[in-house]
Amino acid sequence: MKIRSLAGVPFAQIHRAFEAAFSDYIEDVSLSSRQLQGVLERRGFSSELSFGAFEAGEIVGFIVNGIGTWNGIPTAYDCGTGVIKEFRQQGIASRIFDQSLPVLRQKGISQYLLEVIKTNHGAVELYRKSGFSVSREFDYWVSAAGALAVPPVALPPGMSIKPMETPDWNELATFWDYQPSWQNSVDSVSRRLDDMTLLGVYRQDAVVAYACMENESGDLPQLAVQPDFRRSGLATALIDQLLSRLDPPDLRVINSCANSMPMKHFLLNLGMDPGHGQYEMILKLKTN
Repeated sequence: MKIRSLAGVPFAQIHRAFEAAFSDYIEDVSLSSRQLQGVLERRGFSSELSFGAFEAGEIVGFIVNGIGTWNGIPTAYDCGTGVIKEFRQQGIASRIFDQSLPVLRQKGISQYLLEVIKTNHGAVELYRKSGFSVSREFDYWVSAAGALAVPPVALPPGMSIKPMETPDWNELATFWDYQPSWQNSVDSVSRRLDDMTLLGVYRQDAVVAYACMENESGDLPQLAVQPDFRRSGLATALIDQLLSRLDPPDLRVINSCANSMPMKHFLLNLGMDPGHGQYEMILKLKTN
């Protein structure tokens, strides 16, 4: 068995490994090759700094990484770690991880970030033993769009909803109660902005609320309302507009901060369930 970078590996082979490794996962993560490419691009996928274990030319285990900055620090983000069923219980994921760290350090990566479903106790324990610590807890909301209870809302006088062509992310960040996770960050959204619909609630020419949804999947990476305009139905109106315009199969709010009670209450009122939840975990790397 050989462990090496995924640089130069055909994407079809990476997709095949993903499908095999996650076929029995806690959550349904089955994606077409095109969908997986979009997901990984949004997360900053680097084939050079992703790694696989190869047996007879096929990937039997992998760690796929996105590369970027997090809180201003060069960071690797684990987009997915998996081992196909026939090769589990052999320490392959740990071997890939151990062999990849020196390469990441050499490339100037100072920290490693990931999310893991809370009930995946084996993975959580593996990461803890590897030196990761929990930085935040997230909820994991997924519901069929047709099952949602989205009441009709009349906007307050003088307000309207329209597309945001050139979002001022610095201004929009002032609406946040918490920093979005890696996959919901401004950098991640901006990498695939053409696949998103971004709507704002405007009061005259000023944005007072906004939401961003991935067109095909119904994933909602960002939703925020300026504090002075909350409890006015603006978030509900945005969700209603996005669902009616895009008609996605599901509404997916992945990695909302578990201690954000306004978001939790809002999504519960829509009829959603917070799911198993995830831990955000981080490992500081000592660079040479």
